[in-house]
Amino acid sequence: MKRNIMTIVGMGLIITGVQALAVDIKITKELTSITTKDRGNTVIIKRVQEPNSKRNNDFNNIPKECPPYCIQPMNIGKVKTVGELEVLNFIKEMEDNTNTLLIDARSRTWYKKGTIPTAINLPFSILKKDGKYIQKILALLGGKEIDKKWNFDNAQTLLIFSNGAWDKDATTEIKNLMEMGYPEDKILYYRGGMQMWNSVGLTIK
Repeated sequence: MKRNIMTIVGMGLIITGVQALAVDIKITKELTSITTKDRGNTVIIKRVQEPNSKRNNDFNNIPKECPPYCIQPMNIGKVKTVGELEVLNFIKEMEDNTNTLLIDARSRTWYKKGTIPTAINLPFSILKKDGKYIQKILALLGGKEIDKKWNFDNAQTLLIFSNGAWDKDATTEIKNLMEMGYPEDKILYYRGGMQMWNSVGLTIK
């Protein structure tokens, strides 16, 4: 009898294990994935399907030293702070709206370690008032210089992120844009950044 019970229990554990491996890890109850284009290539953004998979440790490590790695504010002026679902919606909207950009404000080195699909790399270090290429950058973002002043009536809507709540790259870039007169209602801030994107298992390119 005991042996039979052990056999049944063992079979139950095996079945449970198989079911765990086969689990469909959705983004929300209604959303499994989104499909978009990134530089002409089709990209499927979804959550990692293996429950025990290891994610990119580069984004999981939390620097301790403050400064420079201090906790960043939730709100920056009137800039709207968003989460993962809003980022996904923004990516989908980018397909039909050419007046939007997803911007990775980190260094080129960090960008190469992995980023959110469709993001372009515009490091905070070059997007500043006295930057060598600032006039070209602002023009590409939809700004127009008139009488040595910038007009942003036709500026693009930007969603900016960096490594996470402890990383000042995104907040610095947002503050630099605000200082130059970029409309706050045309900037979105993903505070969770790569650390949160990575921790919830979303696709990294």
